Amino acid sequence: MLELKTPSAETEEKQKTTTTTKKPTEMTEKDSGHGEDAVGSLLQLLTVAEQETTAASEATTSDGGQQLRDGGSPRRQAMPVVDQDYSTGCGKRYVPQKRIVGGNVSDFGEWPWQVSLRQWRQVTYLHKCGAALVNQNWAITAAHCVEGVKPESLLLRLGEYNLEDESEPYHFVERRVELIAIHPEFDSRTFEYDLAMLRFYEPVTFAPNIVPICLPQGEDDYLNRTAWVTGWGRLYENGPLPSKLQEVSVPVITNSACEGMYRDAGYVEHIPNIFLCAGWAAGGRDSCEGDSGGPLVLKREDSDRYELIGIISWGIGCAQQNQPGVYTRITYFRKWVEQIMLF
Repeated sequence: MLELKTPSAETEEKQKTTTTTKKPTEMTEKDSGHGEDAVGSLLQLLTVAEQETTAASEATTSDGGQQLRDGGSPRRQAMPVVDQDYSTGCGKRYVPQKRIVGGNVSDFGEWPWQVSLRQWRQVTYLHKCGAALVNQNWAITAAHCVEGVKPESLLLRLGEYNLEDESEPYHFVERRVELIAIHPEFDSRTFEYDLAMLRFYEPVTFAPNIVPICLPQGEDDYLNRTAWVTGWGRLYENGPLPSKLQEVSVPVITNSACEGMYRDAGYVEHIPNIFLCAGWAAGGRDSCEGDSGGPLVLKREDSDRYELIGIISWGIGCAQQNQPGVYTRITYFRKWVEQIMLF
């Protein structure tokens, strides 16, 4: 299904992935960056964002520039009561599921925190990367997806499922981006600290197909557990883009095992603990181009709720043997994420 890598900046919906280069876009993390420097950087970003988005704000509709848009007419049915409290409502599913056995197409509403990150290209917004909803005001993605991009050129689509069909049970909604907060230590050469937060102009109301993902509360390494990665990336390397949201399960492995697998594939990669590796030695299942920035999640052992454990960062090729996906490890950055969400 999905294949790792970032989409080309020019043709997000029709681009090709490179199999001989390491990561998609860049950012580094040499230490935690959880303190005053990170907050100071955000305050600077807030000032810049206010200046850069003044024109966009004045030119938008009366809802404050939120560009709240419905995705077609919903089918007439009773809507479940969705918990609007993040602490009790995150990571839940509200839409009944009927899985496709052995398939990679998800069900509508199965991954309600999935976001399509879109960038303006000449005449419309095109899907560029994935992202994940973390509360009413913020989404999280990979820094390499938004580095050098102005907030006004981005659009977030929440609650989306089939990019070619608007007759879905519940509407998708869209939000303009007010602020981009990239981790201050992101390194585009190594993809370390590959994390960014996106603040909406206007809060989003949770719905059966729009639910935030839980952040991890402990320091679990998740080893040998099965996680899920989702997105609208290419179905295989250099392959077509799907219309429906795709899903694939991958096992979490140690970073040392990950490095060893890459060595077996002919690559020498240093993968520090700020990253998390997940994938199969035999290949065949992975994320791919267009999935970057999307969520890696797993179900909590003590409940039916899901939590975010990684953000798709980089890889070599898509679903190749001994080339697992590499993700930004959320447990390492949880405090930074929580600090940013205070603004």
